[in-house]
Amino acid sequence: MVIKSYFLLIFLFVFFTNSKSFSSQILDFETETFVKSLISDVINVNKINKQINFKIINDNNINAFVDKNNDIYITSGLIENCDDYVALLLVISHEIGHVELNHVKDRISNLNKTSKIYDISNLSIIAGSLISNNTEVLKGLALSSATVSAQNINFSKNQEMEADYYAIDTLKKLNLYSDSIKNLLLTIENELLNKGLTKDILRISTHPYFEERINIINYSNEFTSSVFDLNKNKKFNFIKAKFIGYNGNDLGLLNLEDTYRIYANSILNSKKGNLKKSLKDLNSLISNNKNYIFLIETKADILFSYGYINEAILFYKKVLLHFPDNYYAQIRIFENTQIDKLSMIEKKILFNENLNLLSKYYNNKNILQTYLELSKLTKKNEWVNFLNFWLFKDNDIKEIQKNLENYKKSSDKDLSNLVEIINNHYL
Repeated sequence: MVIKSYFLLIFLFVFFTNSKSFSSQILDFETETFVKSLISDVINVNKINKQINFKIINDNNINAFVDKNNDIYITSGLIENCDDYVALLLVISHEIGHVELNHVKDRISNLNKTSKIYDISNLSIIAGSLISNNTEVLKGLALSSATVSAQNINFSKNQEMEADYYAIDTLKKLNLYSDSIKNLLLTIENELLNKGLTKDILRISTHPYFEERINIINYSNEFTSSVFDLNKNKKFNFIKAKFIGYNGNDLGLLNLEDTYRIYANSILNSKKGNLKKSLKDLNSLISNNKNYIFLIETKADILFSYGYINEAILFYKKVLLHFPDNYYAQIRIFENTQIDKLSMIEKKILFNENLNLLSKYYNNKNILQTYLELSKLTKKNEWVNFLNFWLFKDNDIKEIQKNLENYKKSSDKDLSNLVEIINNHYL
């Protein structure tokens, strides 16, 4: 029981609670890299000149939505229920469509002009959402004040249809099509009906009804062939299997092909305490998929979760050789290196090689504490003073600004550069 509890805290994904969304964000390099590649496809084919930000959240509901800051949220449930990467790409294209078509800005403006019934802070739930699985939200939208509701629902439904057409047009440009798109819609419809929503309520919700959406897909489907990327789909399937294994999705497990079912089961077995079986299956997968380095990262995660820290670090280092920008693996290595056993030269190397972590995660207390210890051991007194100040600062903005200004003048370029980054982003 102790092993299992410890395991859930650290295995596979890094979670943290987001007070705004009341969900846990999944920080996983493999998944983030893959989603970025899909977003890049959409950006390039549509000649978009803006950065698209996203978050992956731990939520069994099949959903994706855009918040009032135009950030896209993708649920783990969505990833687990897409048959292939094309379905996920369509959903992402739909959400980017909302961003490109300024739907969130228009929605806020419309709400401000009509009524305060809808709390704009909840816009991340109802605006820009492909499908909301929140039964109470859908019922509330459908059954609220007739005049205001009709005005907002019609407005939102038009936006949703525009985003649907934007997504389908994006797939056309990419010469992509898959029946997985319709399968996903049918899966969502069945889930909503199982939760007690009737087809009548769905028809008057803020979103186009499922039959309408499938008709849009059929009407727009002029594909004679599809450039389906098998390698990209392999990556997607490994990610999907990882999510299914971690979340113990039994139905999803049954629907996986053999290789991916073995992968999901290896993760599930490790969670159940069967380390030997887990590693045996995982080692077999690694042997048969030598170029898929993320399997090694999963092995490192599992070993780490069982307390085999040194062994795990060796595998994390192999991952970093292939993906040097995998910050999560780098953090795990950095925070678990036995600094007291290093020579002075090794301590200095460790200090210099991980400065990028400070630049990116300058509010992470574990990283700051480790750097404070390193600074003391390498006699970097100015760093010791700065880190003590930054770790234990109070909320006096003027005092913080004053101290940062002083450290910006440091002769230590690494320190002055870090302070400049903090000054630009923090204040």
